[in-house]
Amino acid sequence: PRANIVTRMASQAKTILVSLIGKPGSGKGTYGALLASRYKNLTFLSVGDVLRHNAKRNETLRRVLTSGKLVDDTIVNEAVIESLQEGNLQQLKTQSGNDNTAKTLNDGREHVILDGFPRTDAQTKLLSEWPSTLEPALAIYFDVPDDIVITKLLGRRKCAICGGNFNVNGVDQNGWDMPPLLPSNDCKEKCDWDVHWEKRDDDTADIIKERMQVFREETEPVLESWSNNNRLLTFVPYKGVKEMDRLAGVLENYFHKHSL
Repeated sequence: PRANIVTRMASQAKTILVSLIGKPGSGKGTYGALLASRYKNLTFLSVGDVLRHNAKRNETLRRVLTSGKLVDDTIVNEAVIESLQEGNLQQLKTQSGNDNTAKTLNDGREHVILDGFPRTDAQTKLLSEWPSTLEPALAIYFDVPDDIVITKLLGRRKCAICGGNFNVNGVDQNGWDMPPLLPSNDCKEKCDWDVHWEKRDDDTADIIKERMQVFREETEPVLESWSNNNRLLTFVPYKGVKEMDRLAGVLENYFHKHSL
C-alpha cells in the first residue's frame, strides 16, 4: 500500500529529482541515460520501462500502453514512488553504472532523472503529496519538431540479445543533424539485426499520431506549471547525442545558480 511505502521512505536522505519532458521520439530517454552515466550520484529512471515491465503481468495495462493512451495517473504515481524506494533505487543505480570519468553532480546528494513523469497536470499535482525526502527540482523540455520525432520513432529498435536501444533512421534537415544510432561492434558480433532487433508495439504510424495528440492535450500544460515556478529549462538538441556536453553544462549551470 502507498501509505506503507511513504512511511518507509521517511527515513531516507533527500533525493533531488529532475524530470525530462518531450514528445514521443524527442530522445529524452537516450539523453537521460547518457546524463546519468556521467555522474556518480545521478540515476536514470524510465517510467515507461517500469510500466512496460508491470504490463507483463497485467493485460489491462498492456492494452493501454499499446493503444498510445496514457495510463491512469494514480497507477503511474504509485509505480514511480515504489521505484524510488531506497532498495529499488540502489538496484537501478547498480544496473545503470557510470563511465570511468563520472563526477559528482551538484552537492553530492542523490539525484534521479525521471523520464516520463509527470506527464499530466494531475500527476504534477500529485507531486505535492510525495514524501518530503523526494524533491522535484526542475524539468528539462526537449523541444523537437513533429516531423523529426516521427522519423525517429519509426526508426527505433531494441536488441533482444544485448538489450541495446538503437535507431536506424537519421535526420539531416533545417539545421538538424541526427545520424542513425547504431550498435557497437560487440552487438554486431552477437546479434542478427534482422532477427533480434525489435520495434515497440506502439511505434506504428497510427499510434504515433494518437500519442502526439495526447502530448499536446495532456503534457503541454505540465510545461506551463514548471515554467510558472521558474523550474523549466528548454533544450533544443539539434545534433542529437553530439549535444551531450552542452546538455550536461546546462544542468550543472542550473544547480550552480540554484541552491536546492
